[in-house]
Amino acid sequence: MSASKLTDRISLESIQEVVDLFPYGKWQVAGVATGSFLAYKLAVLLKLWFIDPQFSPLKDVPGPDSYENILLGDFRKIFDSPPSSVYKGLFDKYGHTISYRGVFLCRNLCTKDPKAVAHVLNHAYDFPKPPHIRSFLERMFGKGLLVAEGLDHKRQRKILNPCFGPAYIRELTPIFYDKAFELRDIWVRQIEEGRLESKEIDVFVWLARATLDIIGLSGFDYAFETLSQGETDELVRAFMDLFAPMQSPPTLAFLADIIPLLRIIPTERAKVIARSTAVMARVGGRLVREKRAAVLAAASGADAVEKESVAGRDLLSVLIKANMATDIKDSERMNDAEVIGQIYTLLIAGHETTSTTLTWLLYDLAHPENQRVQAKLREELRSVTSDRPTMDELNVPPYLDAVVRENLRLNSALDVTPRCAGQDTSIPVSTPYIDKNGVERMEISVGAGEEIVIPISLINRDKEIWGEDADEFKPERWLEGNTHPKSSEIPGVFSSLLTFFGGPRACIGYRFALAEMKILIFALLRDIAVELPDPVPEIENKSFIITRPAIMQADGSVKSMMPLRLKVLRSE
Repeated sequence: MSASKLTDRISLESIQEVVDLFPYGKWQVAGVATGSFLAYKLAVLLKLWFIDPQFSPLKDVPGPDSYENILLGDFRKIFDSPPSSVYKGLFDKYGHTISYRGVFLCRNLCTKDPKAVAHVLNHAYDFPKPPHIRSFLERMFGKGLLVAEGLDHKRQRKILNPCFGPAYIRELTPIFYDKAFELRDIWVRQIEEGRLESKEIDVFVWLARATLDIIGLSGFDYAFETLSQGETDELVRAFMDLFAPMQSPPTLAFLADIIPLLRIIPTERAKVIARSTAVMARVGGRLVREKRAAVLAAASGADAVEKESVAGRDLLSVLIKANMATDIKDSERMNDAEVIGQIYTLLIAGHETTSTTLTWLLYDLAHPENQRVQAKLREELRSVTSDRPTMDELNVPPYLDAVVRENLRLNSALDVTPRCAGQDTSIPVSTPYIDKNGVERMEISVGAGEEIVIPISLINRDKEIWGEDADEFKPERWLEGNTHPKSSEIPGVFSSLLTFFGGPRACIGYRFALAEMKILIFALLRDIAVELPDPVPEIENKSFIITRPAIMQADGSVKSMMPLRLKVLRSE
């Protein structure tokens, strides 16, 4: 059983209820009750620490017997590096399916076996997020689709589906183009104002601003104006603070969702989360109230609110209309907290993941060995006759499509994703493994609450699936005649990739992200070339939910950034 499930059975509030029954000697009773509570918690942790791992069905799965820390297992080692690099070392040593020790020495499973991964993804509601991960995400991002599980997830997704259909995405493309060309003009101006042939520019910051402006307008008809004014908006600052890179893992923040008593410790990270989430809840609540009032005002005079009625084409307006539609049962409607939670979901899906993925694309294209890819892509983009092609027209150029797919394969915004078994279960595998007793196994036995890590980046780069050149940036692998039969075993919602996940929890906004990426690439790379700066800084992958590029600063801190040298190219 997971740590958080056990330790949440008794709360301080329940002890207070018992204490209040005693009018005399309340403090004595309180002392005994609190001591009993702490003793219970300690007993639970000791059980988790020393007893449960010995009876876990994962104890016989191949993997290291040692661990880094008696309290945290290998948690810090995995978080300090990109998790995929640690898991790759374990896979190389022990095979496709491995177990290791996590927090409180609980046994965790990690597998890249396609059949096992497909089983977990296709039975997503039997394998929810671990409770402590869900609690952590809910504290940061509310009760939206990102956090919801089971029936709540089905209910929310049913209402949200109309917001992300192809027809709505097409209506939003003018916003994508406006901001993409605004960013291009800013870069061109910065280069030409200095009368320079090229200039070093932090593309991460500017792509983040462009995608923030895009999701602000298309998501909630909210003008962040970060391209023109910087991060002055309070909602932007709050959101950016949540994703600020850290030199070391937020160990206490994670442990606090397993042991809630730890939340009383005022860490700097806890203060940032509290500050940012308060701002996001306040501003998000205001946006929802304003949108609901606008929908009702526009629908006044009508007998009912229908999904396709009234104006307001931003995603939040469409969501509120869908949530108020007469064909939705009252029991299926989202409450205000859930609607506000979708704002956070939109910010993550429509901004953070896209800007980070595009940043890594420019970094790859900037390398000397990929200048030919950049030139070929530019030639194709310049062959498009319209300055603002429709999405149907922009989906035609084959090399652009191949570059986008290859970028998504190599540069998933999520490195790994954790799940847990909702009950004792068995997971089938396509490649048998030999357990620690020398027995060949065709399935993995997992106990209720035990964690299962899906290594997204490693599967997207697996040489057994993509070939010996899997680590290379090679768009040609997606062109006609280049097939990868084994990739069909991966249940990704897009192009046999796990970048947008798969199964019932596949990314609902993947069409939005694809349109946004293609338009930004089209607008920027027709007239601008990217090269590595000189000297080339050491770029680290820092993972805190999203894998961002980061550079160590002189004072020892880390900063999310990607300096590249940009050059303006005029069409002949």
